[in-house]
Amino acid sequence: MGYEMGADNGRVVITGMGVVTPLGECLSYYLEALLAGRSGITRWKRMEARIESKIGGDMSDFDLEAHLARFGSSYPAHLTQSAPKLLRATPLSGRLTAAAALQAYVDAGLPDDRIAPERFGHVLGGHNLNANYIFDNARQLAEEPEFIEPLFGLHSLDTDVLSVTSELLNLKGPSFTLGGACASSNLALLTGLDMLRAKRADAVLVSGGAIDLDPVLLQGWAIMNAISVRSFNDDPARASRPFDALREGFVPSQGAGAVVLETLEGARARSAPVHAELLGAASSSDASRLPKADLDGQVRAIRGALRDAGVSPDQVDYVNAHATSTPMGDRVEVMAIKQVFGERAYRLPVNATKSMLGHCVMSAALVELVATVLQMENDVLHPTINQEQEDPELDLDFVPGEARQHKIRFALSNAFGFGGLNSSVIVGQTR
Repeated sequence: MGYEMGADNGRVVITGMGVVTPLGECLSYYLEALLAGRSGITRWKRMEARIESKIGGDMSDFDLEAHLARFGSSYPAHLTQSAPKLLRATPLSGRLTAAAALQAYVDAGLPDDRIAPERFGHVLGGHNLNANYIFDNARQLAEEPEFIEPLFGLHSLDTDVLSVTSELLNLKGPSFTLGGACASSNLALLTGLDMLRAKRADAVLVSGGAIDLDPVLLQGWAIMNAISVRSFNDDPARASRPFDALREGFVPSQGAGAVVLETLEGARARSAPVHAELLGAASSSDASRLPKADLDGQVRAIRGALRDAGVSPDQVDYVNAHATSTPMGDRVEVMAIKQVFGERAYRLPVNATKSMLGHCVMSAALVELVATVLQMENDVLHPTINQEQEDPELDLDFVPGEARQHKIRFALSNAFGFGGLNSSVIVGQTR
């Protein structure tokens, strides 16, 4: 059974999108970098030198006022004036996330009096977002307790990232954070979708929280052999290499993404722009705390999303893979795609945004969903870069090397997190 159009009421669409990443701080720059196959991975700029991790997608020098001066000329004046004041003392995670959310909000044609603030919800995907801020203050506590940040008790909480964005945009509807490791942002999308279907809100901002990476976490990942720490420290752009035989681990990255969700009925009533339809989403658990990819859990998430969307495997035109560049993770995801799509998997383009961006951790699913929708809107596929040595076990079409034209009506985007948390979403062109 395949997808069939229903009434506008109950259908959920994406009316606004925003990204602030090492590949670009607006939609057009982001897409341009992706299509060019440009890498955003560099040496860390300000990281503790003693740890094994040397490379990543670094946004530690993000300047909000410079960002607004460069990209905010079309924003309402009251927002560009209030944002720097409100966010001046906010740690990096909150500044990056709020900037992406503001971008998505304006892209959706907001503010609009037809959406009451009390009916505008906000779901933040992510947790432990201010870990580096906490680390810095813990170090300061050891030296001199009186000189920790005065607002540490407030700013150290993930709810501060949520609430400072809600204050900036005057969002007074149901609001909360949702943590699910690297699946966080997809789980937030699923929740926003359910909120609109249940009529708990008329619009929902879904933000993917940027994580301010700290040396303790990075060293922990290095000890687990989860991240790239050996072969490409002197050539960071080559380090993230999903599906390639030389892959050795994911490359951590900072960055944020956000989307505005509305019912199609509501969006059309206010003549809002529509990027795509969020057709369905699903999640599953492996019932395991181990960071080990599980074929059954991934298959159940993908099939659940297809079922929720009312889309058959034969209708999917493209997959944006989780594709972290870990030896086991990439192999299991390819197995899951083959199990769901059968022989058609070999004719289905599967690319990896992380090959250029690295792994944005909590916000990864959202920044990659934005990449998926931008490709859909432009009938194009970005390349998977660093495809240098073929892995004979991984034999799908990974769009190696160069962008190509491709019509996308329905797309699948995967995100799988530590703790056995699997998630998939289906987006489609609005008809």
